[in-house]
Amino acid sequence: MHNFIMNFGYPALFVGSFLEGESFLIAAGFLAKRGYLDFNLVMLVALAGAYIGDVTLFFLGRNHGAKIISKFPQAMVYYPKAKNLFDRYGIWAIFFTRYLYGLRFASAALLGMMKMRRRRYLPFAFISCIIWAVVIGGLGYMFGASLEALIGQVSHYEKLVLVFIILIGLGVWWVRRTASKRKAEENIRIKEGSKG
Repeated sequence: MHNFIMNFGYPALFVGSFLEGESFLIAAGFLAKRGYLDFNLVMLVALAGAYIGDVTLFFLGRNHGAKIISKFPQAMVYYPKAKNLFDRYGIWAIFFTRYLYGLRFASAALLGMMKMRRRRYLPFAFISCIIWAVVIGGLGYMFGASLEALIGQVSHYEKLVLVFIILIGLGVWWVRRTASKRKAEENIRIKEGSKG
């Protein structure tokens, strides 16, 4: 198991962080506490994945925003919410949209569409990614420490715990995705009904 995690843990964390994967980062924090991964490297990989994801979405929004929004009806569910938050709180909304499902993607693309200056967006996004990596990764690490305190020898259960963390993350993702898909379909029906 150790070799498998060493070979695939960091790449999986990078991809998960790029795609809004809190469960990946919590699992990586837990594995760092168990000694399978290096905690500092977990933070760096999560930071890199999240920041590259943000920057990619920002520039996609800047250059192809309207096309992207029109091709993904689900994005229309989050776009108005993200716009409302940025109208209300300005650039500071970057710091809390990261923790709201779907809004990280929508907010990064939205700020690109709004032609926010790169000099303004990039440092704020970087700082918010650092905070996110430390907070979420730290939660996974503390979860591992708490589990050790509660049940002692975690090594007998660590595979089960890891699978549980990932399944919970996937379950939350599926529920949210299903809800946003229904909302998007409902919005489309309402628009088509108003046209008729």
